[in-house]
Amino acid sequence: MILLTAQNISKTYMERKVLDDVSFFLNEGDKVGIIGINGTGKSTLLKILAGAEEADSGDIIRTNGIRISYLPQIPEFGDSGSVLEQVLLHLPKDLRQAKEYEAKSILEKLGISDQQRDISTLSGGEKRRAGIAAALIQPSDVLLLDEPTNHIDNETAQLLEDLLMKYRGAIVMVTHDRYFLNKICSKIVEIDRGKLYVCEGSYSDYLMQKAQREADAEAAERKNRSLYRRELEWISRGARARGTKSKDRIERFEALKNREVSVAAEKVQLQSVSSRLGRKTIEIENISKTIDGKPLITDFSYIVSRDARIGIVGRNGEGKSTFLKMLHGDIAPDSGRIILGDTVNIGYFSQECESMDPSVRVIEYIRETADIVRTPDGTVTASQMLERFLFNSELQWNRIEKLSGGERKRLYLLKILMTAPNILLLDEPTNDLDITTLTILEDYLESFSGAVIAVSHDR
Repeated sequence: MILLTAQNISKTYMERKVLDDVSFFLNEGDKVGIIGINGTGKSTLLKILAGAEEADSGDIIRTNGIRISYLPQIPEFGDSGSVLEQVLLHLPKDLRQAKEYEAKSILEKLGISDQQRDISTLSGGEKRRAGIAAALIQPSDVLLLDEPTNHIDNETAQLLEDLLMKYRGAIVMVTHDRYFLNKICSKIVEIDRGKLYVCEGSYSDYLMQKAQREADAEAAERKNRSLYRRELEWISRGARARGTKSKDRIERFEALKNREVSVAAEKVQLQSVSSRLGRKTIEIENISKTIDGKPLITDFSYIVSRDARIGIVGRNGEGKSTFLKMLHGDIAPDSGRIILGDTVNIGYFSQECESMDPSVRVIEYIRETADIVRTPDGTVTASQMLERFLFNSELQWNRIEKLSGGERKRLYLLKILMTAPNILLLDEPTNDLDITTLTILEDYLESFSGAVIAVSHDR
């Protein structure tokens, strides 16, 4: 049975057409993953399906009596009130008491044991988990989840995975977590240049189908180019449209000349850019750090090697980000010291992302760091680097306020790499970055000649 249908949906956002006459239907029991490069309209589509936003044109048809539960990227809570009260807030009053035990149980599993805490005291990750609990306790036939695994640790992601595997209704989720996609989803929907491409099967099946789709398009384009060259030679010899066959052939030539060329999927291109790193890197001597009475790091010593690849894991709130901030010099250890070598140039990708002036244009933001950068393939301008990061010439002159959250993260990553760091500190680099960017970032890190220290929950 079809639960929900989107017919001929179009949506323009900040002068960009993110959805162009797309259609989509959701069957009972479907588990759908929506993927695509940041800024292509994934969250917008989810909001339209949830009724949180209106399409410019097209229709959303919901089966009578269908119940939808929606988790936005930023969960919506009041300014105050206990966690439990806020989680139960959107339930009908007659259901709140009946659902209280379930809410407490899910919050406990998600690591929020003190449910009487004021919601305003929760961290971003904790609010995310409270939002997940609020979405899961809603009686629903359809779950719409926008980036459910962002800002949660591995244990919570595993728990959420188990809960969704048992969920009997249909699920539509936007996520860049490839492991999550592969485990949960039975259908993948890719948004690319305003169009939808639907693949039946898991994320692995989608990758195989996409590779075949691109190979077929490339083969068709090679054939068209060859035919166009032959027809061009014929036209150049002075063909005249005297007979019907000649007229038809000239019309075919014009159609070939004006055809829409198949464009390969856009890819972020990152080249390993780094400055020389001397023998001495980062030396950590007996550091300790306590925050709000909680010891996070005690008497820790370590010497980072020049080609280190260090992954830092652990539950939310255990001090992972604090450790990176100490290495970067943003906060000081309570005792001990951190010594940097003379040639160390740290590139720090902060989880929070730096504040950006929304009125500044994209290219101006990058030029504040560098106008040109030297790569293994030669000198590249700021504009060329932006092109490689999927910011075309039109986007480069847009103001930052017009960018999506994921596009801002991609821009922030580019700015860090433009400084040619030789040690990278990455705090949750996979949050909010699309799969294309993540895949190429992984390739970049493999060729990066300096040290990498990364905090990540990406399994």
